[in-house]
Amino acid sequence: MVSPNALLGVTAYVALPIVSALSLPNTHHLRADVPLRISPLGASVTYGTGSTTGNGYRGPLRDSLTGPGGYTVNMVGLNPHGEMKDHEQDGYPGAKVRDVSDKVAPILDELKPNVFLINAGINDCIAGSKDPDAIDAGMGDLLGPIWDRNQDTAIVLSALLVNANPDVDACAKKVTEKYKARVASGASAGRKIVFADMSAVGLGDLGGDGTHPTDGGYVKMAGGWYAAIQDLSGKGWISKAEFVEGMPDDGNNGPP
Repeated sequence: MVSPNALLGVTAYVALPIVSALSLPNTHHLRADVPLRISPLGASVTYGTGSTTGNGYRGPLRDSLTGPGGYTVNMVGLNPHGEMKDHEQDGYPGAKVRDVSDKVAPILDELKPNVFLINAGINDCIAGSKDPDAIDAGMGDLLGPIWDRNQDTAIVLSALLVNANPDVDACAKKVTEKYKARVASGASAGRKIVFADMSAVGLGDLGGDGTHPTDGGYVKMAGGWYAAIQDLSGKGWISKAEFVEGMPDDGNNGPP
């Protein structure tokens, strides 16, 4: 298990609504009375490619969130992967932003999460689409239907990770800046959205392919998500998930 304290020291300062683990004074779960039904959404990083268990960031993040005095968590999705029991997720290796957008409707209809964790866009950069405006526009098209379905849904949009390919990395940095601006604009308009800083994940935290984190890199990534969820909680932006027949609050209590 990765403790909450281990996750709190791994990300660097960024201004609100962008959050980092260093902005948290302790591991107090501000709204732990509200169960988290989390949709991890994205591509191969969400899937857990490069981790020894296939859990990626999801394992250490869940361990941190459910620590003493912590949240009740159910990670939901239609593409389960990893050795952890609560392994439901919607990460699709190779998916671009528009591909990920196509996965949203069934998640909303069938699973009704109250928190989305979204990391998408690096495959657009890898595939040669180096237009940050177009990638960001695709992200806007992804986010819109979520709030159209339920404006109380909370979203964490993450930075793209560093990449060993200089051209891909340059694209990722530009897209990240676009995402930061999108989060700030959305929050100003009353949307329940925060940005997860992933700058703690450096080149040394990537595996041999130069794109996917090692286990240690995924722990650092989990720290960014953890801080962002705490920020959502502190703002009172996490609402109780809609009822779904047979859906447990605790994902470890569901079927294997």
